[in-house]
Amino acid sequence: MAWAAAGRALRPVAEAEARERAFIRTASHGLVAPLTAVTANCDVLEAEASDQAGLASWVANIRAAADEMAARIADMLMHMGGD
Repeated sequence: MAWAAAGRALRPVAEAEARERAFIRTASHGLVAPLTAVTANCDVLEAEASDQAGLASWVANIRAAADEMAARIADMLMHMGGD
């Protein structure tokens, strides 16, 4: 009897955790496409800006920010046991 009551009491916690995981997974995957576009554009700009020091530093800043975002998304997915 107590076991069943405990199960019923914990059901909302499990459901909330499942919703949280689904939200994180959806948000993470929603960020991947624009991040991929930023990274691809950085690749092009790096190739074009190799002889322009001023432009190259701006591209390096964008690349560093994109790399940091990618790492944070990967960490988020790893910590929740996602894909």
